[in-house]
Amino acid sequence: MCRHLRDTTLASCALKPDETTANSAWLESAGGTSTPVQGNCAIGRAGHNQVVLQDEKVSRRHAVIHAQGQGEYWLVDLGSSNGTYLNGRRVGQPCRLGDHDRIEIGSHILFFRQRTSDTSTSADRTTEKTIQDIRSIDCWLLVADLADSTRTLKQLTPDEAARYTGRWLAACKQVVEDRHGVINKFLGDGFFAYWTDRPEAAEAVLRAGRGLHELQQAKDSPRFRLVLHYGKVFMGGEASLGEESLMGAEVNFVFRMEKLAGQLGVFAMISDIAVTRLKDALPTNPLGRHPLPGFEGDFLFHSF
Repeated sequence: MCRHLRDTTLASCALKPDETTANSAWLESAGGTSTPVQGNCAIGRAGHNQVVLQDEKVSRRHAVIHAQGQGEYWLVDLGSSNGTYLNGRRVGQPCRLGDHDRIEIGSHILFFRQRTSDTSTSADRTTEKTIQDIRSIDCWLLVADLADSTRTLKQLTPDEAARYTGRWLAACKQVVEDRHGVINKFLGDGFFAYWTDRPEAAEAVLRAGRGLHELQQAKDSPRFRLVLHYGKVFMGGEASLGEESLMGAEVNFVFRMEKLAGQLGVFAMISDIAVTRLKDALPTNPLGRHPLPGFEGDFLFHSF
């Protein structure tokens, strides 16, 4: 995690010059003081954030820098009242960060820094270790995506659109993480989350499904689709980011499911294998068998 940052100077967690080269990404103040970003880094006024900014224009839970994939860091505004600005433009959807990007939150200015040579220079050294680190594991896989987001967002001002998307992402993030799930990737107007299969995982997934379904029914909530699947994935690879990489056919399967749900006009869809694993604990209705691009045969799906 990013170490705690209590003010705009970043002095409380400043890196020494030789420490900067040991970190692949860091935040830098206008004065040049740095703090490392390792894994996910929450930014806001409340003391529980990894980066604490004391400013009335900063929300308690304002934004997060999310590590996803090898060398990828994304800036996500969590529906803040006064917005998060990246290179002078308000963040309306999760945005991938690049070296020297300027982040403005309230009166605070931070520069995102990243060593762009990390991937190429370390690839040969870590290939053997990376292969050894990759393992297969059973997971619950969930994808959520805003419905008709392009049309809806065009009807809003940029500030309204940013709050619309950010507050939805923040609410979903809390539901997933309070039920011990992990958001693996933000996808512009959606996200991909997972639970590793443990004895308590099925109950946690059920509670998350119910919580997200309640969000779908809320009057002030955006319309969004939700799909749930269960399968074996390959996990691991580059572990230094603090987030696991998920790969494999079942990951592709759940994203194809989300596309199918949109075509069928279904807002909550679950695969047959996931229904079986939940042992009828979740009320469902059959949707029949359907093909998925890239997969042989037809597959039984259900709504819930």
